[in-house]
Amino acid sequence: MSVLEVKGHDRPATISPDLVVEGGRTGRPASTVEVPGDKSVSHRALLAALLPGAPRRLTIRNANLGGAVRALFPALGALGLDTLVEGDVLTVRRAAPVPQPVRPHHGIPHWPDSSPSWPDGIPYLETAGSSAAARLLIGVLAGTGRAAVVDGDDVLRHRPMDWIVAPLNELGSDIRYLGDPGRLPVLVSGRVHRSRRVELAVGSAQARSAVLLGAVAAGVPVELRHPVRSRDHTERMLAAFGARLTEGPGAVGYDGGACSVPPVIDVPGDPSLAAYPVAAHLLRGGGGELRIPDVCLNPTRTGFFDVLRRAGAAVDYQDLRTTAGGEPVGTVVARAGLDGVRAVTADDPGTLHALIDEVPLIAVVAARLPGTSRIGCAGELRFKETDRLETTARMAAAFGARVAVEPDGLTVHGSGAGGTDGLSAGTVPGFEDHRVAMAAATLATALLGRTTITGGACHTTSFPGFTAVLRAVGAAIHEVTL
Repeated sequence: MSVLEVKGHDRPATISPDLVVEGGRTGRPASTVEVPGDKSVSHRALLAALLPGAPRRLTIRNANLGGAVRALFPALGALGLDTLVEGDVLTVRRAAPVPQPVRPHHGIPHWPDSSPSWPDGIPYLETAGSSAAARLLIGVLAGTGRAAVVDGDDVLRHRPMDWIVAPLNELGSDIRYLGDPGRLPVLVSGRVHRSRRVELAVGSAQARSAVLLGAVAAGVPVELRHPVRSRDHTERMLAAFGARLTEGPGAVGYDGGACSVPPVIDVPGDPSLAAYPVAAHLLRGGGGELRIPDVCLNPTRTGFFDVLRRAGAAVDYQDLRTTAGGEPVGTVVARAGLDGVRAVTADDPGTLHALIDEVPLIAVVAARLPGTSRIGCAGELRFKETDRLETTARMAAAFGARVAVEPDGLTVHGSGAGGTDGLSAGTVPGFEDHRVAMAAATLATALLGRTTITGGACHTTSFPGFTAVLRAVGAAIHEVTL
């Protein structure tokens, strides 16, 4: 088996089936499509079942059930919670009796021989490749005082954990690395108990959320200073639960008071997933309106749409309302075509974080716009499933796009006015990175001929219905059966 080597991530090249797109052979597109529930909100709703005061039975409606969210199921089971999936409804309930934890090193895949063991009776919680699952889980465990080992797959073990471990330890937890410093696996023990002002090193929402969840789970007042405002689903959800939070420029505070998790949590549609059919519709051209209802329109998540709107794309928001969980929701409406759309710029921290998951997608759209587009302040993308700056550039280059990798971002030299000059179908690497693979498939829908995205079916990590949604907007796309 060949291996793709991308900046510290060695990944088998044929784990997932390929995606094949027959560009230009489009059927009649639907005028309305739906997308799954928001992955970030689904993660937080699942972990709410571990908070003090959570109901014995928690129902999560319209949950995202991709691989990243399902990565939490085994960990919850080891902590005594059953998960039941019925359609897009996820039920979490306390099991009786609590399952016995595994013993150290028994049945644990890929455990490093040189890593130290830990005391008997401490559960081992494996979170596959999901950084959100691992980081937020560590925060909740530190807040509740529940001792456990948290681990992930070989790729997740390359991703930094010191962003959350250092501030949680500053608040009194005791989190120790069992392998390489700053990386999984970690042993979480000792409860958050110190009230502090904590300076976060990065603007990552996962870092802020993990530490805030730890403080709220422990009932310990805290003030978090952060360098940039990124997605705020944790703050909105905790406030809806009754936690008293204060927010100001570069800071969020919690007063230590109790909160109560309701028995039902509704998850809005995922704006990061809505971006793919919107992009395919814009790239397709020819006019026509596409509507995607019930999408989360939290301003910390709508950067992809907002950047394109500012560049002249016909994207609008309608039917606006606010959910019980405090999330703004509405219908995204897009009119096909890129005529008159200018090059895009996303080079300030706030804008970048509002589209951080859509950087590969905005890059391939920019490849069909006139002029030079710039994506900056994106250094964190080097620590995703792959070095997403490098893999995005290499994926786009396989189509013939001119994308330069900068230390903290990308420069895209467009082909002009929605045209396909210099871009062509072919065989394109997906790098087993769901965001890169879905961006490639979306661009391929607009190019004549057959495009094969190697390993492209890794989209199931976040968007298990991706191919069905693209077919609904007129694409000819299918998976190659292994």
